[in-house]
Amino acid sequence: MDSIDPTIRQRFLDALASGDMFALFERTREVIGTYPDDPQVRYLQALAMARLGDEDAALRLYERNKVEEIGSEDAIALKGRLFKDLAVRATGERQVELFRKSSEAYRTANRMSDGYFSGINAATTALLAGDVDDARKLATAIGRRPDVANPQDYFAAASGAEAMLVRGEVEEATKLYSAARQRPDASPGMIASTARQVKLIAGKLPISDEQREQLLASIRPSPVMHYCGHMFRAGWMIEQQLVQEIGAILDETGALIAYGPLACGADILIAEAILARGGELHVVLPFGEEDFLRTSVRVGGAAWEPRYFAAREAASSVTFATQMNHVDDDELFAYCSKLVMGLAQLRAGVMHAEAFQLAVWDGKPASGVAGTAADCAEWMRQGGKTRIISIPEDRPPLETVALAEKRNRPAWSLRSILFADFAGFSRLDEDNLSRFLQVVMGRIARVLDGHGDAVLTRNSWGDAVYAVITSPAQAAEIALEIQEELDPESLQQIGLPAGDGMRISLHHGPIFEHFDAVQGARTFYGTEVTVAARIEPRVPVGAIYTTQPFAAMIESDRNDYHFEYVGKMDLAKNYGVRILYRLGTSNE
Repeated sequence: MDSIDPTIRQRFLDALASGDMFALFERTREVIGTYPDDPQVRYLQALAMARLGDEDAALRLYERNKVEEIGSEDAIALKGRLFKDLAVRATGERQVELFRKSSEAYRTANRMSDGYFSGINAATTALLAGDVDDARKLATAIGRRPDVANPQDYFAAASGAEAMLVRGEVEEATKLYSAARQRPDASPGMIASTARQVKLIAGKLPISDEQREQLLASIRPSPVMHYCGHMFRAGWMIEQQLVQEIGAILDETGALIAYGPLACGADILIAEAILARGGELHVVLPFGEEDFLRTSVRVGGAAWEPRYFAAREAASSVTFATQMNHVDDDELFAYCSKLVMGLAQLRAGVMHAEAFQLAVWDGKPASGVAGTAADCAEWMRQGGKTRIISIPEDRPPLETVALAEKRNRPAWSLRSILFADFAGFSRLDEDNLSRFLQVVMGRIARVLDGHGDAVLTRNSWGDAVYAVITSPAQAAEIALEIQEELDPESLQQIGLPAGDGMRISLHHGPIFEHFDAVQGARTFYGTEVTVAARIEPRVPVGAIYTTQPFAAMIESDRNDYHFEYVGKMDLAKNYGVRILYRLGTSNE
């Protein structure tokens, strides 16, 4: 059989490097039918599904693709990872069994290449399974390795600390973790991953609350920052003073991850300070970029625009709260601010880090729904802490905003959008199709009926369901109820094929409302509706995936839901890259 074209292999590597696990899975799926024996395709397809957060599906792919037979350390270690991830979600004897299977897989991988990565994971999962003596023997062997005892990079240093922790040497492990996080190659993501592992291990050790807190603090990720502040003209005499005060707070807190806009004045100063420290800058703009430049950058003078583009180009991400143009409505700015806050809190939750707000504020109370004072009030309402840098009320006036020509624009509102369909629908015969329409669609209808006026509109065609819902909290509740009503076991009981089931996507954003003369009812449309529709076909069976804006708006309202990051997806037809999360409840 011919080998895979190198350009196709490079597409695999590009998707892996960019974190687009959806693209990686799709690209391997397209190729594996033609090259079923290729070890790279077999391995990467299972890895992509594992990183998408569906461990059960990944394990099925692992077995179907016979990944274990590839015989490499990575291939066997992947099995260990899958069992470990499943164990974290399990309880009781099932959890112990899965941790033990994970340890066995990691040991097998370690025997193949003697790598410290598989070795330390074998030790840790043995400890989590309750095999303490065995775990400590494995950890001792890892700790004695020259490349771990005298580490040359972050992962080796963290593995040495983990070996000490598994052995019960908590104080020494605390010192080693503290040293590891100071290494120049230690990124926030690496530290966050280590912190999650430490939290797992700490829960199994007989240590005092004080020891546990010192241990967790030693590897706690840097705080995540939401920033906001007043706009002002370039060249204002206090600019350098503000730069110094911003720098002092960043040095004190150690913040290296920041979320906010890029308006002239305080925003750009904070962004430049984060970038100067090698941190992550995540820019969120309220609407189309040209309109943002006109309303929020150029008004401070020509000198701000090149600084805006320099920060934008250096940012780790640039997100638009909506792709719609500015409509001379402060609600768009208010929505963007709440979205940014949610993103910061969401990132802090994923990293098990703290979040705080940095505000350059003149102290005047809010006079509307948007602005620095409104942002401070909203952050306080959410229970957050704010560090304030004072700025005089008397600032040089900004230039007048040249408002775009007003056009007759339909009413818009912030709404949540649900799309769902049934994977395997096209394979149903007439008998199963009748049961599907009666049971599956009937149950979905009852769920929607149960939420009354919260469901603003609904539609269906074939197996697809579309609904516009008043708020993210209501939409999440509806999606979870549909998921519970249509679990795989109940679907099989009515005769539907195993492996088929519902997949649901949720999105939130500004959409337009219109009256549909044909249906005699109101309807909703716009870019954000299209975004929601494009995500749903990529959702695994039985799962609920949400966009980052949806997850962020839920997070900012402190609802009782849990979001697990699953990856990036590049939408077709210039709809950009979307970061997706899996929705669950906080008790999962």
